[in-house]
Amino acid sequence: MLLRFANFGVAALIGRLYDAPVLGMYATMVAVATLGERLADNGLELTGIAEVSTRPRYVSEIATALYIDKTILCVVAIGLLATMGRIVGLPPSQWIIAAILTLRTFLYSYCRLHAGFLKGLDRTRQIAKCQGVHFSLLALGLAYVYLKHKGLVALLLCLLAAQIVEYICSFVVLSGLGVSPTPVPASLCWELMRRSVPVGTTYTLATVMLRGDVLMLSLVASATVVGTFAAADTGLVMIYVIAWLFSGVLVSELGRHVRNSQALNLHFRKILRTVMLVSIPIAMAGVLFARFAVILIFGKSFAAAGSTAAIMILALPLILLNAAFLSRLIAKSAARVAVFIYLPAALLSLLLNYLLGRYYGAAGVAVSIVLREAVICLVFLCVWHFPFRPTESTLTVNSHSEMASLLNT
Repeated sequence: MLLRFANFGVAALIGRLYDAPVLGMYATMVAVATLGERLADNGLELTGIAEVSTRPRYVSEIATALYIDKTILCVVAIGLLATMGRIVGLPPSQWIIAAILTLRTFLYSYCRLHAGFLKGLDRTRQIAKCQGVHFSLLALGLAYVYLKHKGLVALLLCLLAAQIVEYICSFVVLSGLGVSPTPVPASLCWELMRRSVPVGTTYTLATVMLRGDVLMLSLVASATVVGTFAAADTGLVMIYVIAWLFSGVLVSELGRHVRNSQALNLHFRKILRTVMLVSIPIAMAGVLFARFAVILIFGKSFAAAGSTAAIMILALPLILLNAAFLSRLIAKSAARVAVFIYLPAALLSLLLNYLLGRYYGAAGVAVSIVLREAVICLVFLCVWHFPFRPTESTLTVNSHSEMASLLNT
């Protein structure tokens, strides 16, 4: 939570120091880089959590195979992003900003993979320690930039440095737990990548919806309007990130009950009740204080974002419920079902973003966000008790035999 608030502070600082157009440019670049990162992740993070939580004995083999898969996909994704930058004619002054943001985004992706391994090993406290160091450095960097009135590049370099430190810390922690590079068969790398595709597709579609809010609005509105919308959207992005992190914890938790359907359903109902009891009051309070919070954080020039934020916050309970439902599908090895839910939802979201954004501006896109989450939640409720047939285990008999021979040599 502290790290999410610190990143929220980054957007607030950009809005206060450099004004709405710069914040709009920053939000658009982050959106594009995040889409590229989600494509490169391909669901490997959650696949790692699911596999390690059920097979901790093979954590080094699983981690090595996923690292190889991730690195290959990241190289391809960064190449595609660079090509896109050339096609759209990115100005020379913005290339350095795009490069730093892209590097930080992909490094964050590796940190999430590390965190996935730690979640699977039930060592979440170690994640808190690593991200606590990251938060401290990030807070110091923000204070330095604000007090010294440094430029945007200096701010982004501070963000990158803090991310590098978290990567090093999490890498050292995993090494201390005995996770190390291990020779693995190419078949294991391919099998894990293939099995992660449904999860990766689902999360890519979710990211398309999230980042598409800004991108679609940028097609029909000025940079100033996009910057104002980004002020409200920053809080929503934080909610989505928290929901995705929450989903990662749930996958590990539900994975321990997946062999007992009765225990799984009982535990899942408790999760749903807790989510609703916590999120609904927060959403109600958010509606009342949204405008005050936006002005307090971003300044009076962003007052117009208050009503947009008030609409967005209504989606909070739906976002958390959808994260819980998705975690259940992943834990039951039925992530392919989520693809058929999120694909039409993503298309509907982009269409609503364009139409409502064109006629009603930022407020229209905010309404689109609430509508898409409501539709997804409704579909999840409809298919909740549908008897899915889980896919086979990610690690086949041959993979088990190959890894066992590696462990015995």
